[in-house]
Amino acid sequence: MRSYKGVFAELLTNFIAFKRSLGYKYEAEADELYRFSKFSTTFKISEPRLTKNIVQAWSAKRPDEGDKNNLRRISALRQFALYLNSLGQHAYVVPPASNTRHYTYIPYIFTPSEIEQIFANSDRLCPHRFSTIPIVIPVILRILYSCGLRISEVVNLKNKNVNLQEGILEIKDSKFGKDRLVPMSQSMVHICRQYYQVLHQQSCIDDYFFMKADRQPVTRDNVYRRFREILWESGISHGGKGSGPRLHDFRHTFAVHSLKRAIDRGVDVYCALPILSTYLGHASVEATSQYVRLTADAFPEIRAALDHTCGHVIPEVIWE
Repeated sequence: MRSYKGVFAELLTNFIAFKRSLGYKYEAEADELYRFSKFSTTFKISEPRLTKNIVQAWSAKRPDEGDKNNLRRISALRQFALYLNSLGQHAYVVPPASNTRHYTYIPYIFTPSEIEQIFANSDRLCPHRFSTIPIVIPVILRILYSCGLRISEVVNLKNKNVNLQEGILEIKDSKFGKDRLVPMSQSMVHICRQYYQVLHQQSCIDDYFFMKADRQPVTRDNVYRRFREILWESGISHGGKGSGPRLHDFRHTFAVHSLKRAIDRGVDVYCALPILSTYLGHASVEATSQYVRLTADAFPEIRAALDHTCGHVIPEVIWE
């Protein structure tokens, strides 16, 4: 690990170790904080107190510095300040950027009957002796829905990341630099075992689990093109580019359906959220909590119960 400078050295070292213990790579941020540690030595301070003066001096935009780089520097120090406050040390926390982007896309939540129709039509893709796509697509769509994965996580899976004995997927280098383990249902494990026997009889552990005939990985575009065809065959209209349904909506649907099942079983929503957050690989439970409102919208029959228990703390949200 890098040797930090100045009075913040030990705290910075502990902070980076803490972040990496949570599964984050935290490499670019560590570089920024190393530069901050050197910057802090220009101040005459004997105690590791993160004052407003130091934070604002670090956050000031430099000549010829782009907005993106400036926000990255500020964000890294802001996370460190929050960490210090969590330890009981007073640290100035720079307010979040006011120009944070928001997205107005509302996720499309597939109904159970639509999911069944999509799977049925994916199974009807015409076989082709020179293409693995008709074999690969039905499994990919099922894994997107049943495991709530991002499409990038699925196409990057290699044989060594798929434990078909234990039924565990190892997700590497995911969003936010986090790794995680994702258990599959027994039915999904059975499908993956059948698929493996067909496609990977002569494969090695470093081959992509979802690969084309030339052993190259199936791409997101490969999947999306067939997904659009399957939507058409399933009678599900597509609003055009940027309007959806999207492949990512399988992930939203998984989250909503999972919360619905938990609520139907009488599970407290606040007990379910941390579990779902970990499973999805979210950076925080707050990100997962947005699905509570979406679940109420998708299933009006449980709206009253959710509004009673969550309405005062779960705001209306703008979705990606």
